[in-house]
Amino acid sequence: MNLKINPSKCLNGEITAPGSKSYSHRVFIAASLADGVSVIKNSLTTGDVGVTMNILRELGVKIIEASGNRIIVGKGKIFFKFTDKVLDCKNSGTTLRIFTALALLIEGGLSFTGEFLKRTRPILPLLESLKSLGAEYELSGDTLRVRRVKDLCNTISIRGDISSQFITALLMACPKMKCEKNDFITLEITTPLVSYPYIRITLDVLKSFSIKVQETINEQKLGKYAILTNQKFRPQVYEIPGDFSSAAFMIAATVLSKNDSTVVINNLNFENPQGDKRIVDILLEMGANIEVNREENQILVNGNLSKYPLKGIDIDCHEIPDLFPILAVIGAFTEKTTLYNAEGLRLKESDRISVMARELTKMGVKIEEKQDKMTIFRCEDFKGSEINHENDHRIAMACCVAALNGNSPSQINNINIVNDSYPGFIDDLLKLGASIE
Repeated sequence: MNLKINPSKCLNGEITAPGSKSYSHRVFIAASLADGVSVIKNSLTTGDVGVTMNILRELGVKIIEASGNRIIVGKGKIFFKFTDKVLDCKNSGTTLRIFTALALLIEGGLSFTGEFLKRTRPILPLLESLKSLGAEYELSGDTLRVRRVKDLCNTISIRGDISSQFITALLMACPKMKCEKNDFITLEITTPLVSYPYIRITLDVLKSFSIKVQETINEQKLGKYAILTNQKFRPQVYEIPGDFSSAAFMIAATVLSKNDSTVVINNLNFENPQGDKRIVDILLEMGANIEVNREENQILVNGNLSKYPLKGIDIDCHEIPDLFPILAVIGAFTEKTTLYNAEGLRLKESDRISVMARELTKMGVKIEEKQDKMTIFRCEDFKGSEINHENDHRIAMACCVAALNGNSPSQINNINIVNDSYPGFIDDLLKLGASIE
């Protein structure tokens, strides 16, 4: 679907944040590893999470969508069944990386393909680490095959500074490993962990499904994990929390409004470990008017840039990479904002640094781009443009927010890409009064 986004001066209303993409992936996989039936509420089922669900179905997991936004997940007595199909993980890094490790639990292993492999996104450190568990792999072009040939449970050493998903994959798979000699596996982190809040989400989900993992991590995010093997995942009724990563776009759109705006966003629990809840603190530091009601899991965002002007700050993106695109847009409404510690963003669904620099430059924003950071300067007059999001859902949503402040309409094609994390994105903008055709 293609859209025309017209300038919009204000947003008003009440919406509910969608379920967390990160939690949805992990909970579906944990539920599929459990002996019994789990019920998942408020989950995403589209985009990358839909890819994970489809692969689970290929492996014999029963996934049934029921009334009341509930999904029932269960399987028979047999563990994941073998399939000789080549499983398409598309461009979902979470899906491919976790199932690469889970392949060791299936006699004969698994084969994978997808856009992720075509784009040569990082996976080799994870594949090499799996050799400590007796795995072998074959990677040729856009096809990957992984299987376990020996029941080893040696200490795993892996870098932590490339992708937190490497660690998540191992933490999800190791509790189900069978070992000849050891009853636990040690996972040593050799370089400081990046995106650590996502590992905390993994640990949070595992704990809910009764999986024991001992974490010893210092302030430099170095350390190790001790994981008991041959554990049993306990079935759960699990409600996916609202996604701060997705809510960030609506928060920003309201804060950047030219006229008085008031938006209430529900289903945001500040007690869970999502790193992207920092969007609220960042905007408050910049001068935004946001009220947090922790008891009601709700925030109230007041917008009007004349009343609540934003000041520029320097923002460390090391633990909040998914906020980078919308923070880049926000930066264009400050005197000067720098986003740093961001080099890993060049290896996401797109090169998010260069794509955001290109798209904002088209809109008239002055950008200074470096390998690991970007500096954004105030733009007094946003131009309408033809947006090219490079099939990256967060780029698409960030550019839509920028386009609401243009001096003329903007065009964006294939807006359906936002289904990867926020299927109701356009509907929510329309509900709040945005002018979109």
